[in-house]
Amino acid sequence: MSYRFTLQADASRICDHFGVTQLLAYVQSDRDYVPTGSVSAICLKGGQRVLDEFRWGLLPYWAKTAVQTDGRSLLNNKSFGYMLKRQRCVVPCSAYYKVVPAERRNRAPYAVMLHEGEQPLAMAGVYDVRISPQGEELRSCTILSVPSSAPGFEEDVPMLLGPKQMEAWLSPAFMDAEEVRDLVETIAERQPKPQLRALPQAAKDEGESIYPFPAY
Repeated sequence: MSYRFTLQADASRICDHFGVTQLLAYVQSDRDYVPTGSVSAICLKGGQRVLDEFRWGLLPYWAKTAVQTDGRSLLNNKSFGYMLKRQRCVVPCSAYYKVVPAERRNRAPYAVMLHEGEQPLAMAGVYDVRISPQGEELRSCTILSVPSSAPGFEEDVPMLLGPKQMEAWLSPAFMDAEEVRDLVETIAERQPKPQLRALPQAAKDEGESIYPFPAY
């Protein structure tokens, strides 16, 4: 099982909506993003919001938390302590999907990710930077998740950020461990309710069915 998301917005629109002042990533509108591929994420560098390119999936690639990570579980994971305090990012998206193996295709499809207006959504994430043996900078990120609050829907969904929550998530003011804990807990508790709608199978991809996640 793997995850995907789409982004139906160009670089200009993303920069305007998220207040990005420096563009370091190539953004292709109306594109599907897959694990281990390149994604665009917003982080703070030198006091400026920068849209940079990251590998979706933390290294090492075999880590269980590589692509999607429960936001609250990170609070007790020492290996993520530095990233939570100093390397938080925002991943823009329009819809977030789960790819279901063919043998489970008879499961009911999930609802499409809908939201008011046409502006991109902001998913909370953290990133890591490593130097390869060849001296190359390797940037990777993971998307934080929370359990769905929809009755009967037991699935983790991306932790979404409202405008004020995004300001706090990218702010360097939150670096103390307890402040970061309170920030994560507050964001997780204030997630909007998902809107679930039964839909037919969205697409097929090499024997797998792609079903959209519910949205906030």
